[in-house]
Amino acid sequence: MSRTAAQIEELRNKVQQIESWYHRIDLGDGVETPGHFRMTDYLAHYNFPERMDGMRVLDVGASTGFFAYEFERRGAAEVVAVELPSWDAHDWTPRYRRGLERRPSSEKETVEREVMRDGFTVVGEAYGSTRVKRIWKAIYELSAAELGTFDLVFSGAMLMHVRDPILGIQRMRDCCKPDGRLIVSISTTMPDAKEPIAKFVGEWNQCNWWQMSPACLDRVLHCCDFTTIDHRSTYTLQDVTGQFHDPTYVCHAFPGTED
Repeated sequence: MSRTAAQIEELRNKVQQIESWYHRIDLGDGVETPGHFRMTDYLAHYNFPERMDGMRVLDVGASTGFFAYEFERRGAAEVVAVELPSWDAHDWTPRYRRGLERRPSSEKETVEREVMRDGFTVVGEAYGSTRVKRIWKAIYELSAAELGTFDLVFSGAMLMHVRDPILGIQRMRDCCKPDGRLIVSISTTMPDAKEPIAKFVGEWNQCNWWQMSPACLDRVLHCCDFTTIDHRSTYTLQDVTGQFHDPTYVCHAFPGTED
């Protein structure tokens, strides 16, 4: 895509008007979103197919859209990017939710627009996206009856933010084609020992709940009818300042049933 100087400046202004960015995304022409995480640096650990031509892809917890648009760049025929319908729709604690209810409507509208919506839209417009569609749902509401099934279902480091990650995995399994796959990453501070361990990491003012060891995630996936786990990888996610370090486990899970 060839942009004029005026178009580049307009794009830069749109990016700067959004205060909250999760992903650091190169939009071309020297314009980069000021997000915390440059996921391009870690793509090799996810072992995505180099080409996704003809594939339907479900990106669960798309945030500002790095992975959704990466799937489109690799040729996916359709990418359905799932995000929560509102900031309030997170699995907040009762104490934090009471604080949300006291916030003025103008503040809520700003959060909805800048955190939940605008960044993803700006990136899509910058890329000239035509095959990425965003829908608004909690992970618990995903179903093949409504969305159909997908060749690839992706969940990037978001399961710790839901109170019931096992139900979330079951819902993603429902949306996975029999010959498809789930690619999932989790934040984990626990070693890859044989014992499957889940650790509660909840705080009243954060939407963080559970971390799982790699062995635990593997066991959960098996319980949710993913009979084969493959392409395991671990890496340490760092933010762009280098001050944040988050050990991360990635694996591919393939569906099946064991009767």
